[in-house]
Amino acid sequence: MTKQQYFQLKQADPMGVVYEYYKERYDKFKHKPFLTRKEFDTFAPMCIDVNQVYTKVCQHYDSELNCVELRDKKGNPIMIY
Repeated sequence: MTKQQYFQLKQADPMGVVYEYYKERYDKFKHKPFLTRKEFDTFAPMCIDVNQVYTKVCQHYDSELNCVELRDKKGNPIMIY
């Protein structure tokens, strides 16, 4: 995933960021079956704390893609690069 794709996905579809991470880390020899996006959206909230996982996945991608996010006093993003 490119930095631009990550930013767009993060703004438009936060669960999509988690699904992209799932697709990247999926190992067909260890994990079965591979979940479609619809299945993932249905079953993931039953098994994981989605907010906590989203935060960790974003930290991973921010680090991997060298992202910097500027925020205002209220914590709202001003600029992401």
